[in-house]
Amino acid sequence: MIKATCCLAILLFTITSVSAQETIDKRLVKNRGKQAEEAFVHNKNSYNYYLFELDKGHWMTTVSALDNNEKNLLQPAENFKNEQGQSLTYAEASAETFNYYDYGIRIAKEQRLYIALDAEHVLVFHSIPELSKLFSNSEFNTKK
Repeated sequence: MIKATCCLAILLFTITSVSAQETIDKRLVKNRGKQAEEAFVHNKNSYNYYLFELDKGHWMTTVSALDNNEKNLLQPAENFKNEQGQSLTYAEASAETFNYYDYGIRIAKEQRLYIALDAEHVLVFHSIPELSKLFSNSEFNTKK
């Protein structure tokens, strides 16, 4: 009886520990609201796509690494402000918890978005088709 109770307690503790570690990303709730919550519960692949888009949909590079066409697409960071009216900075864009939605940035359907953060650093966002292709081949995609 004691052995069975101990086994049950260990099992419940394990289940609780595992489920407690898997929580919805607060940035997604802020960005997508109920849609993110429903995807988290009912459609894990959609949730993973939202998370992939937020964390893997952009990268840093330098102005010198851009070709002339890309340089012509550069937009100044001052065009992108948060709710407090503060422009996007290199420090903010580099943060692990960066949420580009907070700055009114949306991924474009046709082409990449290039944001000049300062004289040297550029934040680049994939277009939607690029991002979808990257997701389909990533470990985030649970429907491969």
